[in-house]
This record gives sequence, C-alpha cells and structure tokens, in this order.
Amino acid sequence: MYQIRFLIALTGAWLLPMQSVLAHGFAGPHMFISTLLIDDPNVADEASVPTFMFLPQPEDGGVTPALYNLSFEFDKRITENFGFSLGMGYQWLHTPGARTVSGWQNLEGALKYKAYVNAEHEFMLSLGVSREFARTGATGGVGVALDNDDTSSTTPTIFWGKGFGDLPIGFLRPLAVTGTLGYQIADKKLKVIGIDADSGDLLYNNGISNQWNGGLSLQYSMRYLQTQVKDLGLPEFVNKLTPVAEVAWSSPASRPSQSGPQYLFGVGINYTAQSYALTVEALIPGNRQTGSHAGVIAQFHLYFDDLFPNSLGKPITGWWQ
Repeated sequence: MYQIRFLIALTGAWLLPMQSVLAHGFAGPHMFISTLLIDDPNVADEASVPTFMFLPQPEDGGVTPALYNLSFEFDKRITENFGFSLGMGYQWLHTPGARTVSGWQNLEGALKYKAYVNAEHEFMLSLGVSREFARTGATGGVGVALDNDDTSSTTPTIFWGKGFGDLPIGFLRPLAVTGTLGYQIADKKLKVIGIDADSGDLLYNNGISNQWNGGLSLQYSMRYLQTQVKDLGLPEFVNKLTPVAEVAWSSPASRPSQSGPQYLFGVGINYTAQSYALTVEALIPGNRQTGSHAGVIAQFHLYFDDLFPNSLGKPITGWWQ
C-alpha cells in the first residue's frame, strides 16, 4: 500500500534545496509523499521495509484483542510509467487470557500505469489492478483468526493526486490531496449454506463478498512552502517534513456480508530525504467494526533510483540499454 517517485527535473538556482529529492514523485513542483493507509498515485522503484501497525480490535466479551502487523512491499517499474508491486505481511493477534495467534498474510500483487500528469496544475492520475492470492498465507485456525481470505480477489483501482498550487493564497498552495477508489471482485462469492443447530447462527461457505474500498489524504508540504511560496528560514530538517491526515474506508458491495463499513483515520508526519522516507501516524478507528482504541502505524521507505541508479532504480526495459 505505499509508492512515490520524482518525474520532472526542475531548474533554476531557487530550486537548489529540492535537489536532494530528485528521485521522488512530482507533478510540477509538488511532491506526493508515500502515504500509509492508501496508495499514492505514482509508479516507482522502491520498497517499504517495513511498515509496522498496532491497532486494538473490537471488544469481545469484555476483552480487547490487540492486532500487530509487520508488512513488506516491493515496487518495480517495467517501463517509465508502468510497474508492478508485491506485498506480504506477518500478523500477531494477542487476546488477554488466550493464546497469541500469528501467521503470514496472503500475498498481494499489483500492476499500475501512470496514465496522465499535468505539471502546470500539479495533477497526476494512475490506473491499477491488484490481486490477493488465497492460501499463500497462514491457513486453518491461524488464518481464520487473522481474517486471511480463503478465496482470491481482484481489485481494479483508480489513483489520483492534486496539488493546490493554483490557489491565489500563498500559504494554502503547499496543500495537496490524493485519493483512491477500488472495487474488490471475489473469485468465490460468500453464500449462506445452513444454520447451526446449537446456536442458530448462519453458516457460510469460504467465499467473500465484493466490496468498495478507497480513501483520501491531505498533505501540507514544508518543502513546497520553502521553494514555491516563501522561505521562512526554517531548519533544513523542517523543510523536509510533510504533515499528513488520511482516511481509508471499505464497504460491502454484495450480499450476504459478514462485516459492515469500516473507517480508519491516520494523523501524523512524513520526513522525506534523498534515498529514504520515514512516516509515523496515530490511528483512530472511525467505528467499532474498525477498532476499539487508537493505534499507531510507522513506515521506513527506500528509494531505489537513488540507492541503485544503474540497476533496481531503472525501469526493467532500460537494463539492456
């Protein structure tokens, strides 16, 4: 869930403070950071190693389980604007008074194409499709406890980003919005197959329901403020920061469904250097289905075009040139 890359070489002496981030994703002078709850609109050569998340789960009989997740993602360009990603994670579900359950999540792969960039209006649009491969993670009791899907699914998605550089108010121009919207299509639909004779609960097959998912992020780039609006003489460390707020959501799109809409908010700070980025956000559940208390998410992000410019940092089609 998390890609960013530089697209346009900027010139002029007043742009020299930006030369340390010539690897990252720009639409005009605006850089879209790598966000944690939703994917950014860029196509890149990079990796998240790792992303850590902690989120208390909905209470069950007065007990609050705690979910820990450590995930990894690798992104690689095939051509300048077309690439793929692979991601997987390991989860721990700790319930007080019970055995901690852990296991690998299913493997996810994705393709993304950067279809349009308007540098003048700081706009970027990409199209993608992701695939979750069932039974590639933990199965059986562990898989069920960690909500690993037992059937594969495909999710076409649209990604976009827009900087506010068009605004006439200078101190609002460093703002940017990014968003995603996708529709998950299950290989095997969820169906009711009977009723439990003892509890009276409905029994389901091992399918899943289709669902909508997406999100938004709001960013304020201190780098943009320094280089495009007004240099306030702040320390260089501060000029590499981007305060960010995110929301990710999902909602069932077919019946029956075993879960309702879920909303998760993130508020934090991003630091982007030349070859890496660090981001930390507080997680705030939007409803009880999402979680019971606040959590945290943090990510260490690497940019291969700075670290390995002649190999992993180049599109695959450029390896033989």
